[in-house]
Amino acid sequence: MKTITHLLLLSVAIFGANSALADVVITKDGARLTGTITLIDKDKIFLDTAYAGSIEIAQDQVASFETKEAVNVRLDDGMTASGKVESTAEDSVRIRANEGPKTIETAQIAASWRPGAEDPEVVRNRRVWQYDASVDIDGETGNSEEFEVEARLAARLKGPNDVFGVYIEYEFTEENNVQTDDRIQGGAGYESFFSEVMGYYIRGELEKDRTEDIDLRALGSGGLSYRLINQSNQSLILRTGAGYETTSFSNANEDVSGATLEFALNHSYSFKDSFRIVSQVVYIPEVEDFDNYRIEFDSGVELPFGRNENWAIGFGIENEYESQRNADRDLETTYYTRLIYSWD
Repeated sequence: MKTITHLLLLSVAIFGANSALADVVITKDGARLTGTITLIDKDKIFLDTAYAGSIEIAQDQVASFETKEAVNVRLDDGMTASGKVESTAEDSVRIRANEGPKTIETAQIAASWRPGAEDPEVVRNRRVWQYDASVDIDGETGNSEEFEVEARLAARLKGPNDVFGVYIEYEFTEENNVQTDDRIQGGAGYESFFSEVMGYYIRGELEKDRTEDIDLRALGSGGLSYRLINQSNQSLILRTGAGYETTSFSNANEDVSGATLEFALNHSYSFKDSFRIVSQVVYIPEVEDFDNYRIEFDSGVELPFGRNENWAIGFGIENEYESQRNADRDLETTYYTRLIYSWD
Protein backbone atom coordinates (compact mmCIF):
# COMPACT_ATOMS: atom_id res chain seq x y z
CA MET A 1 0.00 0.00 0.00
CA LYS A 2 2.81 2.38 0.86
CA THR A 3 4.47 1.59 -2.47
CA ILE A 4 1.31 2.55 -4.39
CA THR A 5 1.02 5.76 -2.36
CA HIS A 6 4.61 6.65 -3.11
CA LEU A 7 4.08 6.04 -6.83
CA LEU A 8 0.99 8.26 -6.84
CA LEU A 9 2.84 11.03 -5.03
CA LEU A 10 5.76 10.71 -7.45
CA SER A 11 3.40 10.89 -10.45
CA VAL A 12 1.73 14.00 -9.04
CA ALA A 13 5.13 15.58 -8.39
CA ILE A 14 6.33 14.84 -11.94
CA PHE A 15 3.09 16.16 -13.46
CA GLY A 16 3.31 19.28 -11.35
CA ALA A 17 6.93 19.85 -12.35
CA ASN A 18 6.09 19.43 -16.05
CA SER A 19 3.16 21.83 -15.70
CA ALA A 20 5.39 24.38 -13.99
CA LEU A 21 7.80 24.23 -16.92
CA ALA A 22 5.05 24.57 -19.54
CA ASP A 23 3.30 27.52 -21.11
CA VAL A 24 -0.38 27.79 -20.29
CA VAL A 25 -3.32 28.92 -22.41
CA ILE A 26 -6.50 29.72 -20.50
CA THR A 27 -9.63 29.74 -22.65
CA LYS A 28 -12.74 31.78 -21.97
CA ASP A 29 -14.64 28.65 -20.92
CA GLY A 30 -12.05 27.99 -18.19
CA ALA A 31 -9.95 25.26 -19.83
CA ARG A 32 -6.20 25.27 -19.12
CA LEU A 33 -4.08 23.96 -21.98
CA THR A 34 -0.39 23.33 -21.29
CA GLY A 35 2.48 22.98 -23.74
CA THR A 36 4.79 25.36 -25.61
CA ILE A 37 3.41 28.41 -27.38
CA THR A 38 5.43 28.45 -30.59
CA LEU A 39 3.68 31.32 -32.36
CA ILE A 40 0.80 33.76 -32.24
CA ASP A 41 -0.16 34.99 -35.71
CA LYS A 42 -3.28 35.95 -37.64
CA ASP A 43 -5.59 35.56 -34.62
CA LYS A 44 -4.37 32.06 -33.80
CA ILE A 45 -2.25 30.67 -30.97
CA PHE A 46 -0.11 27.67 -31.95
CA LEU A 47 0.55 25.33 -29.03
CA ASP A 48 2.81 22.26 -29.08
CA THR A 49 1.58 19.66 -26.59
CA ALA A 50 2.74 16.24 -25.45
CA TYR A 51 -0.83 14.89 -25.42
CA ALA A 52 -2.29 16.17 -28.73
CA GLY A 53 0.64 17.28 -30.87
CA SER A 54 0.47 20.76 -32.37
CA ILE A 55 -2.89 22.48 -31.99
CA GLU A 56 -4.31 25.83 -33.09
CA ILE A 57 -6.50 27.90 -30.78
CA ALA A 58 -8.59 30.84 -32.00
CA GLN A 59 -7.31 33.92 -30.19
CA ASP A 60 -10.79 35.31 -29.63
CA GLN A 61 -11.51 32.21 -27.50
CA VAL A 62 -8.51 32.83 -25.23
CA ALA A 63 -8.92 34.78 -22.02
CA SER A 64 -5.25 34.81 -21.04
CA PHE A 65 -1.98 32.90 -21.34
CA GLU A 66 1.45 32.72 -19.74
CA THR A 67 4.94 31.69 -20.80
CA LYS A 68 7.78 30.31 -18.72
CA GLU A 69 10.42 31.93 -20.91
CA ALA A 70 10.78 35.36 -22.42
CA VAL A 71 9.07 35.75 -25.81
CA ASN A 72 8.73 38.56 -28.32
CA VAL A 73 5.37 40.27 -28.59
CA ARG A 74 4.01 42.76 -31.14
CA LEU A 75 0.85 44.69 -30.32
CA ASP A 76 -1.79 45.73 -32.82
CA ASP A 77 -0.47 49.31 -32.70
CA GLY A 78 2.97 48.13 -33.90
CA MET A 79 4.76 48.39 -30.54
CA THR A 80 6.99 45.44 -29.58
CA ALA A 81 8.20 44.07 -26.26
CA SER A 82 10.22 41.11 -25.01
CA GLY A 83 9.76 39.27 -21.73
CA LYS A 84 7.85 36.61 -19.86
CA VAL A 85 4.07 36.76 -20.18
CA GLU A 86 1.98 36.30 -17.03
CA SER A 87 -1.72 35.64 -16.75
CA THR A 88 -3.58 38.33 -14.83
CA ALA A 89 -7.24 39.22 -14.78
CA GLU A 90 -9.68 37.89 -17.33
CA ASP A 91 -8.89 38.88 -20.95
CA SER A 92 -5.51 40.43 -20.11
CA VAL A 93 -1.85 39.53 -19.58
CA ARG A 94 1.25 41.16 -18.07
CA ILE A 95 4.52 41.29 -20.02
CA ARG A 96 7.66 41.39 -17.84
CA ALA A 97 9.65 43.58 -20.25
CA ASN A 98 13.07 45.06 -19.45
CA GLU A 99 11.66 48.57 -19.48
CA GLY A 100 9.04 47.59 -16.95
CA PRO A 101 5.91 45.39 -16.75
CA LYS A 102 3.04 46.12 -19.13
CA THR A 103 -0.53 44.95 -18.64
CA ILE A 104 -2.50 44.69 -21.88
CA GLU A 105 -5.61 43.04 -23.18
CA THR A 106 -5.06 39.64 -24.78
CA ALA A 107 -6.88 40.83 -27.90
CA GLN A 108 -4.26 43.59 -28.37
CA ILE A 109 -1.53 41.05 -29.13
CA ALA A 110 -1.09 40.87 -32.90
CA ALA A 111 1.81 38.40 -32.89
CA SER A 112 4.27 36.59 -30.64
CA TRP A 113 7.32 34.51 -31.53
CA ARG A 114 10.07 32.63 -29.72
CA PRO A 115 13.58 34.00 -29.10
CA GLY A 116 15.76 33.52 -32.16
CA ALA A 117 12.77 33.47 -34.51
CA GLU A 118 11.47 36.38 -36.59
CA ASP A 119 8.28 38.39 -36.61
CA PRO A 120 5.92 36.40 -38.88
CA GLU A 121 4.84 39.61 -40.61
CA VAL A 122 8.46 40.34 -41.55
CA VAL A 123 8.85 36.81 -42.91
CA ARG A 124 5.59 37.10 -44.81
CA ASN A 125 6.57 40.39 -46.48
CA ARG A 126 10.14 39.43 -47.31
CA ARG A 127 11.06 39.23 -50.99
CA VAL A 128 12.62 35.89 -51.91
CA TRP A 129 14.56 34.89 -55.02
CA GLN A 130 13.15 31.85 -56.82
CA TYR A 131 14.85 30.11 -59.75
CA ASP A 132 13.70 27.66 -62.42
CA ALA A 133 15.73 25.79 -65.01
CA SER A 134 13.98 23.60 -67.57
CA VAL A 135 14.76 21.66 -70.71
CA ASP A 136 12.54 20.05 -73.36
CA ILE A 137 14.06 17.41 -75.64
CA ASP A 138 11.91 15.74 -78.29
CA GLY A 139 12.77 13.52 -81.23
CA GLU A 140 11.10 11.61 -84.03
CA THR A 141 12.30 8.86 -86.35
CA GLY A 142 10.67 6.97 -89.21
CA ASN A 143 9.31 8.79 -92.24
CA SER A 144 11.15 11.88 -91.05
CA GLU A 145 13.98 12.59 -88.67
CA GLU A 146 13.32 15.39 -86.21
CA PHE A 147 15.20 16.67 -83.17
CA GLU A 148 14.06 19.55 -80.96
CA VAL A 149 15.50 21.08 -77.80
CA GLU A 150 14.30 24.06 -75.79
CA ALA A 151 16.10 25.32 -72.67
CA ARG A 152 14.93 28.04 -70.31
CA LEU A 153 16.35 29.76 -67.23
CA ALA A 154 14.21 32.12 -65.13
CA ALA A 155 14.66 34.05 -61.88
CA ARG A 156 12.01 35.86 -59.82
CA LEU A 157 12.30 38.17 -56.84
CA LYS A 158 8.88 37.59 -55.30
CA GLY A 159 7.09 39.35 -52.47
CA PRO A 160 3.48 39.13 -51.24
CA ASN A 161 2.29 41.88 -53.60
CA ASP A 162 4.97 42.29 -56.24
CA VAL A 163 7.36 40.28 -58.37
CA PHE A 164 10.36 41.09 -60.56
CA GLY A 165 11.41 38.47 -63.07
CA VAL A 166 13.96 37.85 -65.80
CA TYR A 167 14.29 34.94 -68.21
CA ILE A 168 16.20 33.66 -71.21
CA GLU A 169 15.31 30.73 -73.47
CA TYR A 170 16.72 29.04 -76.54
CA GLU A 171 14.92 26.82 -79.05
CA PHE A 172 16.54 24.67 -81.73
CA THR A 173 14.80 22.27 -84.15
CA GLU A 174 16.24 20.18 -86.96
CA GLU A 175 14.10 18.15 -89.38
CA ASN A 176 15.69 15.80 -91.93
CA ASN A 177 19.03 17.53 -91.34
CA VAL A 178 17.44 20.91 -92.14
CA GLN A 179 17.35 23.53 -89.39
CA THR A 180 13.77 24.72 -88.92
CA ASP A 181 14.05 26.65 -85.65
CA ASP A 182 16.92 28.64 -84.19
CA ARG A 183 15.50 31.19 -81.78
CA ILE A 184 16.78 32.94 -78.66
CA GLN A 185 14.57 35.16 -76.52
CA GLY A 186 14.89 36.96 -73.21
CA GLY A 187 13.01 39.47 -71.16
CA ALA A 188 12.34 41.15 -67.84
CA GLY A 189 9.23 42.44 -66.11
CA TYR A 190 7.85 43.88 -62.91
CA GLU A 191 4.32 43.63 -61.49
CA SER A 192 3.02 45.27 -58.32
CA PHE A 193 -0.40 45.38 -56.67
CA PHE A 194 -1.37 48.49 -54.71
CA SER A 195 -4.69 46.97 -53.58
CA GLU A 196 -6.17 43.51 -53.23
CA VAL A 197 -7.33 43.59 -56.87
CA MET A 198 -5.63 46.42 -58.78
CA GLY A 199 -2.00 46.71 -59.81
CA TYR A 200 0.29 47.59 -62.70
CA TYR A 201 2.99 45.93 -64.76
CA ILE A 202 5.84 46.76 -67.12
CA ARG A 203 7.80 44.34 -69.25
CA GLY A 204 10.24 44.10 -72.12
CA GLU A 205 11.35 41.32 -74.47
CA LEU A 206 14.09 40.79 -77.04
CA GLU A 207 14.02 38.02 -79.65
CA LYS A 208 16.29 36.80 -82.43
CA ASP A 209 15.09 34.13 -84.86
CA ARG A 210 17.47 33.10 -87.64
CA THR A 211 15.03 30.79 -89.41
CA GLU A 212 12.50 33.63 -89.69
CA ASP A 213 15.22 36.14 -90.70
CA ILE A 214 14.40 38.19 -87.59
CA ASP A 215 17.60 39.99 -86.67
CA LEU A 216 15.99 41.58 -83.61
CA ARG A 217 12.44 41.94 -82.32
CA ALA A 218 11.99 44.28 -79.34
CA LEU A 219 8.79 44.74 -77.37
CA GLY A 220 8.09 47.06 -74.47
CA SER A 221 4.70 47.29 -72.78
CA GLY A 222 2.91 48.21 -69.60
CA GLY A 223 -0.54 48.62 -68.17
CA LEU A 224 -2.96 47.53 -65.48
CA SER A 225 -3.20 44.18 -63.71
CA TYR A 226 -6.37 42.77 -62.19
CA ARG A 227 -5.94 40.05 -59.57
CA LEU A 228 -9.23 38.18 -59.97
CA ILE A 229 -8.21 35.25 -57.71
CA ASN A 230 -5.58 35.54 -55.00
CA GLN A 231 -5.38 32.44 -52.84
CA SER A 232 -2.48 30.45 -51.45
CA ASN A 233 -3.04 27.66 -53.99
CA GLN A 234 -4.58 29.56 -56.91
CA SER A 235 -4.17 32.86 -58.74
CA LEU A 236 -5.83 34.41 -61.79
CA ILE A 237 -4.46 37.68 -63.17
CA LEU A 238 -5.77 39.68 -66.14
CA ARG A 239 -3.52 42.24 -67.84
CA THR A 240 -4.55 45.04 -70.18
CA GLY A 241 -1.94 47.41 -71.55
CA ALA A 242 -0.22 49.05 -74.48
CA GLY A 243 3.27 48.95 -75.88
CA TYR A 244 5.55 49.41 -78.82
CA GLU A 245 7.12 46.70 -80.97
CA THR A 246 9.86 46.95 -83.57
CA THR A 247 11.26 44.18 -85.77
CA SER A 248 14.38 44.36 -87.92
CA PHE A 249 15.09 41.65 -90.52
CA SER A 250 18.40 40.29 -91.66
CA ASN A 251 17.29 40.07 -95.31
CA ALA A 252 16.06 42.85 -97.59
CA ASN A 253 12.75 43.26 -95.77
CA GLU A 254 12.12 46.68 -94.29
CA ASP A 255 11.99 47.09 -90.55
CA VAL A 256 8.52 47.01 -89.03
CA SER A 257 7.54 49.12 -86.05
CA GLY A 258 4.30 50.19 -84.45
CA ALA A 259 2.23 50.67 -81.32
CA THR A 260 0.49 47.62 -79.92
CA LEU A 261 -2.16 46.69 -77.41
CA GLU A 262 -1.75 43.78 -75.02
CA PHE A 263 -4.22 41.49 -73.31
CA ALA A 264 -3.03 38.57 -71.17
CA LEU A 265 -4.49 36.03 -68.79
CA ASN A 266 -2.27 34.12 -66.31
CA HIS A 267 -3.64 31.28 -64.20
CA SER A 268 -1.97 28.89 -61.77
CA TYR A 269 -3.46 26.23 -59.52
CA SER A 270 -1.69 23.94 -57.05
CA PHE A 271 -3.30 20.86 -55.54
CA LYS A 272 -1.41 20.33 -52.28
CA ASP A 273 1.96 18.78 -53.20
CA SER A 274 0.50 16.56 -55.94
CA PHE A 275 0.53 18.74 -59.06
CA ARG A 276 0.46 22.29 -60.40
CA ILE A 277 -1.38 23.66 -63.46
CA VAL A 278 -0.03 26.78 -65.19
CA SER A 279 -1.71 28.50 -68.16
CA GLN A 280 -1.05 31.72 -70.06
CA VAL A 281 -2.78 33.40 -73.00
CA VAL A 282 -1.37 36.58 -74.63
CA TYR A 283 -3.03 38.56 -77.44
CA ILE A 284 -1.03 41.40 -79.04
CA PRO A 285 -2.69 43.33 -81.91
CA GLU A 286 -1.26 46.37 -83.70
CA VAL A 287 -3.04 49.64 -82.97
CA GLU A 288 -3.16 50.77 -86.62
CA ASP A 289 -4.06 47.36 -88.06
CA PHE A 290 -6.01 44.94 -85.86
CA ASP A 291 -5.69 42.30 -88.60
CA ASN A 292 -2.01 42.13 -87.73
CA TYR A 293 -1.74 40.36 -84.38
CA ARG A 294 0.01 37.61 -82.45
CA ILE A 295 -1.50 35.07 -80.06
CA GLU A 296 0.56 32.98 -77.65
CA PHE A 297 -0.84 30.14 -75.57
CA ASP A 298 0.92 27.85 -73.10
CA SER A 299 -0.75 25.43 -70.71
CA GLY A 300 0.77 22.56 -68.80
CA VAL A 301 0.76 20.47 -65.66
CA GLU A 302 3.81 19.98 -63.43
CA LEU A 303 4.24 16.85 -61.33
CA PRO A 304 6.93 16.54 -58.64
CA PHE A 305 8.94 13.35 -58.78
CA GLY A 306 11.78 11.68 -56.94
CA ARG A 307 12.79 12.20 -53.34
CA ASN A 308 14.04 15.71 -54.01
CA GLU A 309 11.13 18.18 -53.98
CA ASN A 310 13.05 20.50 -56.33
CA TRP A 311 12.49 18.26 -59.34
CA ALA A 312 9.33 18.17 -61.45
CA ILE A 313 8.26 16.93 -64.83
CA GLY A 314 5.86 18.93 -66.97
CA PHE A 315 3.49 18.02 -69.79
CA GLY A 316 1.78 20.64 -71.89
CA ILE A 317 1.00 22.36 -75.16
CA GLU A 318 2.24 25.60 -76.72
CA ASN A 319 0.61 27.52 -79.57
CA GLU A 320 1.89 30.59 -81.37
CA TYR A 321 -0.12 32.24 -84.14
CA GLU A 322 0.97 35.25 -86.18
CA SER A 323 -1.56 36.56 -88.68
CA GLN A 324 1.04 38.00 -91.07
CA ARG A 325 3.42 35.02 -91.25
CA ASN A 326 3.67 32.63 -94.15
CA ALA A 327 0.59 30.44 -94.49
CA ASP A 328 2.53 27.23 -93.84
CA ARG A 329 4.00 28.60 -90.58
CA ASP A 330 1.33 30.97 -89.26
CA LEU A 331 0.30 28.48 -86.56
CA GLU A 332 2.88 26.48 -84.63
CA THR A 333 1.78 23.90 -82.06
CA THR A 334 4.20 22.11 -79.77
CA TYR A 335 3.44 19.26 -77.37
CA TYR A 336 6.19 19.12 -74.81
CA THR A 337 7.59 17.06 -71.99
CA ARG A 338 9.67 19.26 -69.73
CA LEU A 339 12.19 18.51 -67.01
CA ILE A 340 12.16 21.26 -64.36
CA TYR A 341 14.48 22.04 -61.49
CA SER A 342 13.44 24.79 -59.03
CA TRP A 343 15.26 26.25 -56.05
CA ASP A 344 15.31 29.30 -53.76
